[in-house]
Amino acid sequence: MKRKIAFILLFTLVFSFTGCGSESATTETVADETTEVNTGEADEIAEEEMVVADSSVDIDLTALSSTMVYSEVFNMMMEPVAYEGQTVKMDGNCAIYTDEETGKTYYTCVVQDATQCCSQGLEFLLDESQYTEEDYPKEGDPLVIKGTFSTYEEDGGTYITIKDSVME
Repeated sequence: MKRKIAFILLFTLVFSFTGCGSESATTETVADETTEVNTGEADEIAEEEMVVADSSVDIDLTALSSTMVYSEVFNMMMEPVAYEGQTVKMDGNCAIYTDEETGKTYYTCVVQDATQCCSQGLEFLLDESQYTEEDYPKEGDPLVIKGTFSTYEEDGGTYITIKDSVME
């Protein structure tokens, strides 16, 4: 029985190596030919989609592609200390959560990845000297916010927020 399993594993391993060998050369050739044909078109598209970053902020997520925005927000969530105190500008859609136990409402700016299958959001707090509770956007509203990246402790956990935010 053990020999039979070992034979199956060995066969699978050998087959996987031979199956990939000839296909990769063909794929590279097709990719090279496609790149040569489409280079001019790609340059034109890239020029049209270029966005000038806002120099008044440290991190302008509005000037990045959806893939880069998603990646940067992921980095912010994984390494919040590295972003503490930096000014962030981002655009997305508003998501609202109200904690049933405390009654506290949380607002987030949600961004999607390039395939629109995954989303992440950063909580934001509007600048209290400029806005009232009625000024917050509604669920699903598109928004652009600019504020200071910060962390805070609540119920034994550390959370991220963009505080003193202004809507643009």
